[in-house]
Amino acid sequence: MKINIRRSAITIVVSALLTGFISAPLAQAETFAFSSSPLTNLNPAGATINGGFTKFPAGKGLYISQCVEPVAGARPAICSETVQVWVSDSGAPLTVKSTSAITIKPTATITGRSGSADCTKVSCGLFFQVDHLGRNDFSEDKFLPITFAAGTAAPALASDVITVTADEQVLTKNVGSNISYRKAIKIAITTQSGLTPEVISATPDCTYAAGVFTALKGSGVCALSVSTPGNATTAPTSANYPFFVGLGEQSIATFATSVKVGKRITLPAETTFGEKITYRTSSKKCQVSKGILKGIKKGSCVVTATAAGKVDLWKPLVRNISIPVK
Repeated sequence: MKINIRRSAITIVVSALLTGFISAPLAQAETFAFSSSPLTNLNPAGATINGGFTKFPAGKGLYISQCVEPVAGARPAICSETVQVWVSDSGAPLTVKSTSAITIKPTATITGRSGSADCTKVSCGLFFQVDHLGRNDFSEDKFLPITFAAGTAAPALASDVITVTADEQVLTKNVGSNISYRKAIKIAITTQSGLTPEVISATPDCTYAAGVFTALKGSGVCALSVSTPGNATTAPTSANYPFFVGLGEQSIATFATSVKVGKRITLPAETTFGEKITYRTSSKKCQVSKGILKGIKKGSCVVTATAAGKVDLWKPLVRNISIPVK
């Protein structure tokens, strides 16, 4: 069966936005095409849907999740936190390319943050929507119904509860936070299951190592992906935490905090990012030339330090420094 839809997926568990009842504006016709089978009379004890995209929206990524059918004009109230796929041609880890075969394993019972549902008794299906980079883009929202045959469903395991903090601030999955170039953010993670989480940077523009998340560029979007493998009582669970990347802030290394009349001090020649620093002053308490400051009269000498910025990496530096002349 072929249905016009604008999204794609494959077997991989990724975090989606599909939790909570969200009112949405009336969407335009989706621009993707997705073919799959079977969609009806699925085995409640274990089913597989095979599909693929024959058309995919340019420049976008899509989430696919198993959800309870939403009311018209809204996103689903209950979606599985384990039956989820992130389709994107960005090449980011945990994504599936839109040209790949799509394999989804729906379950007869689903559990999400806002509740559980028995899909043998209520209408469920696959819900498509734009990924976290288009949080307010409802144009690709699409519900594709599925049905289950009568039978005994396999036990549904609850999702793990993953708590992530960045510099002691709790993150919300699929909700963007901010990070700047070379800013090292300390990440701490706990799981309700006690399982050790796997943590990776989902994009090459940031890195994660030894509990620290760092941006390697000064623009764009990064994401931290966290997952647990599941066990006898907890389903495999994953979550995605996006970061909006900004330009880095240059600084100046520590130097002498004062100077005596008639004496000289050497000012730092470069910023922490390696840019050459230029110093100037209009103060009559001191003189500055070629990075050397000389005390002239007792009082406060104000020196302005400037350094160039770099496109897509860091901001220009402009800093006024007060140096006592003793």
